[in-house]
Amino acid sequence: MKEASSDSFQNSLWTTAEMRRRVAPAGWLIGLALLLQQAEPLSKTTLTAPTPPATTLTAPTPPAVAQTSLGEFNVAQLQEYEGLRGRFDRDKILGFLARRPWTVLGRLTYVSRVFLDTKSAWESQESLPEDQRTRGAMLNAAMAGLGPVSVKVGQTLSQRPDLVGEEACEALKSLQTKNRPFSNAAALQSVAVEFKLNSTANVAPNIGGLPASECLFASFSEEPAAAASLGQVYKARTHDNREVAVKVQRPDALRTVAIDYTCFAVVWKLIERWWSFQRTLRGEGPFDNGDIGDVVDTVADGLFDELDYDLEALNADRFRESLDFLGFVDVPTFLPELSTNRVLTTEWIRGAHLEALSVKDGALMTQLAVEACTASLVLTGYVHADPHEGNLMLREDGKVVFLDFGLMSGVDGYIMESFAQGIRACLAEDYESLARAFQDVGFLTTPLQFRESPKQAYELYDTPNGLDQFANELRDAMATTEGGTSRFGALAEVLNGKLSKRWKMFTPPYCLLLIRTFLTLEGIAAQVDPDFNIYEMALPFALRRSLAPSSKEGVETLRKSLLTDDDRIKWDALMSLIGDEQEEVIDDGKPKAEADVGAALTAVVGSSSGAALRKAIRDVDAADLAARLVSRSGRDVRRRAALSVAGAMEKALLPRRRKVSHVE
Repeated sequence: MKEASSDSFQNSLWTTAEMRRRVAPAGWLIGLALLLQQAEPLSKTTLTAPTPPATTLTAPTPPAVAQTSLGEFNVAQLQEYEGLRGRFDRDKILGFLARRPWTVLGRLTYVSRVFLDTKSAWESQESLPEDQRTRGAMLNAAMAGLGPVSVKVGQTLSQRPDLVGEEACEALKSLQTKNRPFSNAAALQSVAVEFKLNSTANVAPNIGGLPASECLFASFSEEPAAAASLGQVYKARTHDNREVAVKVQRPDALRTVAIDYTCFAVVWKLIERWWSFQRTLRGEGPFDNGDIGDVVDTVADGLFDELDYDLEALNADRFRESLDFLGFVDVPTFLPELSTNRVLTTEWIRGAHLEALSVKDGALMTQLAVEACTASLVLTGYVHADPHEGNLMLREDGKVVFLDFGLMSGVDGYIMESFAQGIRACLAEDYESLARAFQDVGFLTTPLQFRESPKQAYELYDTPNGLDQFANELRDAMATTEGGTSRFGALAEVLNGKLSKRWKMFTPPYCLLLIRTFLTLEGIAAQVDPDFNIYEMALPFALRRSLAPSSKEGVETLRKSLLTDDDRIKWDALMSLIGDEQEEVIDDGKPKAEADVGAALTAVVGSSSGAALRKAIRDVDAADLAARLVSRSGRDVRRRAALSVAGAMEKALLPRRRKVSHVE
C-alpha cells in the first residue's frame, strides 16, 4: 500500500489497514464497550425537546442527479450517516457505530493526540512574555479543528475566566462568531442541492452571472458573515428587497456529532467499568455515580436537535411568544419559503453584539438577557440554552434579540418553583431553604448520603437534623468563597469543589443546559459590571413564581411563609419580602431592574395563577390585620404601601423607554 504523503496524517489518523495491524486489541475493546453501551436502556431523565406542532416544515426532496462531492466533503461517506438524522436515538447511533469500531478508534486517537500536543505547547510557553506567546492561537485552532462538540465546550469556557484563566478565555472567544469556516463552494453546493437548483449559479446573480429571474436570491454574499460550530451564515437579499441571514449547515456536522458522541459514550463506559472494578477490589461496592452517562446523552440530544433547522424555526417562534409579556425580547423572523431542514433563512438583524457596544449599552443588553432567561427559567419553563455573546444582539430600538434556537431546555413546574425558591434563599442567605431546594431538584440524594472523607464509602444519613447539618456546612462554605451570594459560579464551586467531598451529590441531566445558560450569562455580565449580582437581577421573577405556585408543595410553602397556623400574618416575613426602606436612587449609568416586588405582586394577584395567593389573603385574620395597621408598629407598613402606590403611579404615567444610546 502506498505511504501517506503527510506525516501528521500518519501520526493521527491511521489508514484502516495500518490500524487493524497495529491496534487490533484496542479495536476489539472499543467494539466491546459499544456493545455494552448499546445494551443499556436510554435514561428516563434525558432532556427532551417540546413536541413540535402537527404542522411541521418539510425539507424539499434532493435532486435526482447524484452528487459525488460538496466542496471538500465526500458525499458517499456522509450519506451513510443520514439514517441517524432526526431526534437523538442512543441505541441507533451506538448500534450503527458498533459496526465501525475503527472509525471510533481513529477519532479517539486523533482527539487524544491533539489534546496532548496542545497541552504540551501551552505548558512550554508558560515562562515566555505574553507578547511572545502563540499558545492562545494554537488552543483556538485545536478546539475549532476538533469539530462541533469541542467548539460548544470552548464557547462555554470562553465566558469563564474563573475556570480557565483570562488568556484561555480570550483565545476561545472567537469561537462564538468566527469559527473555522468550511469552503464557500461546499456552502453554495449545499444550497443548490437543498433547493433543487440546476447549479450553484442559480443561487444569486452575483454568484453565477445568471438573470435574477433564474436565481433563488437577488444577491448572496461571497464570504460568510459568521461561522459557528454547526454551520455558517451568509448575508443575502430576497427578490422583494429584504435583507436576510442564510445559515447553511456543515455537510459533515451529523457525522462528526454522531462519532464524537460515541467516543464520549465509549470512554465513559470504559472508565465506569474500571472504577467499578477498583471499588469492588476495595470492598466499596459498584460505582454508583451513573448520572454522568445521562449527562453525555443530554448533550448529544441537544446537538441532534441543533441539526434540525425545521425544529429551530419552531423553537424560535415558541420562545418569542413565551416572553412576549416582557416587551423587550425578540427573535429574527423566519422565512419558511427559503428554508429547509439544513438551510435556515431569517431576517437580518440591525444591531450589535456585545463587543461593538458601549459599556452602558453592553450592561443594558446583559441585564435584559439575564431578565429574559430568568423569566424563562421560573415563569415560562422554556429556556434558551446557548446564550453566548454571538447569540445575543442589542437592536437599534433597544430590544435584546436572541439568535440560534437549536439548543433549548424545558423545565417542569415543580422544578421552576424549586429554582425560584433557591434564588430567593441564596440572596437572603437562607441556607436551610436552599438546602431543601437542592434536594427537591435532585442535587442532593433522598435520603441524604454522607462520608467523613473521600476515602470512605457514603453511608445513609437519614436523621432529622441531616439537612440542617448540610445547610450549616453550605453556609460556612459560601461565607469563605468569593462572590458566594452574588455569583452563580461561586455556588457551583461550593457544591462541586467543597461539599461534594462529604455529601453525595448529582448534577441532574435536565439541569446541565440550564447551568450552562447561567454560567454563560454570568461570564458576559462580569465583562461589563464586575459587581453584577445575578441573584438580585433574578429575584423579581423568582418572587413572581413563588407567589404563584402550581404544585401542592409550592402552595403549602407559600402559605407557611406568609401565615401562621392560626392565619395571622407573619409580619417579619412580609416585611422581608417587601424589602428594606427605599434608598436614594443614584444614577451611576448602570441599568436598574425594571421589575420589583410590587410588580410581582400586581402581576400575580389578578392573574389565573394567583389562586393560592388570593386564598391566603382571604384567610388572613382580619381583626389581627386591622389592629396591626392602626398600631404604632404599623406605621412602617403604611408608609411603604404609600410609596409603592406612588411608584406604581409614576411608572404608569411616565413609562420608561429603552433606547440604544451609543454603538461604537
